[in-house]
Amino acid sequence: MRYAIYFCPAAGTALDMFGREWLSIAALPGIEPARLQGLLADVRRYGWHATLGAPFALADGKRYEDLCREVAGIAARVAPFELPLALDRLAGFLALRPSGDEAAINALAGHCVRDLHVLRAPLSEAARQRRGAGLDDVELTLLHRFGYPYVLERYRFHITLSARATPDEERVLYAWLSPKLATLPPARIDALTICRENEPGKDFEQLERIPLSGGQAV
Repeated sequence: MRYAIYFCPAAGTALDMFGREWLSIAALPGIEPARLQGLLADVRRYGWHATLGAPFALADGKRYEDLCREVAGIAARVAPFELPLALDRLAGFLALRPSGDEAAINALAGHCVRDLHVLRAPLSEAARQRRGAGLDDVELTLLHRFGYPYVLERYRFHITLSARATPDEERVLYAWLSPKLATLPPARIDALTICRENEPGKDFEQLERIPLSGGQAV
């Protein structure tokens, strides 16, 4: 069982409604339906979100209640804020990425990594070896310390839109996504959502949405 800390847009917001539409799409001209479903499979499994604290198992002796308490402590110190997003590419796949100042969201993600680290079960040596393939020295150091390489200085806030696509497929995706995203208002970063993967490969489910309630952004 693994837990993750995500930003999930509030129900009924423009970003939430766009995500529901995108993840329910069945066909696009120029991409075979089965291929389209493959491009969206992982996005659907992990859910419409941006990662703030990557999935991890709880350490021995730690409970879900401990996780809730620590996440609530972070949320109590941070005020909600807005984050403009734009269509972008990240590591070869399409994603929504910040189009302005990223300081507030990077700081929030940093707290989710550092403050929750005490709850994280250490990676097995096999997992370290597997996840370490292809990483540079900085990423390897982060992996060994925090169990995930793309945190702190290597963190990049994003909402994944699809798996890696061919250039032709990407043009089709862009043509559908671009006009819809051009009018999307800034995302309201207003809560931390605890999600859970009950078994390896199963869909992540939202367990608890904890509102940000502090006086200023971290």
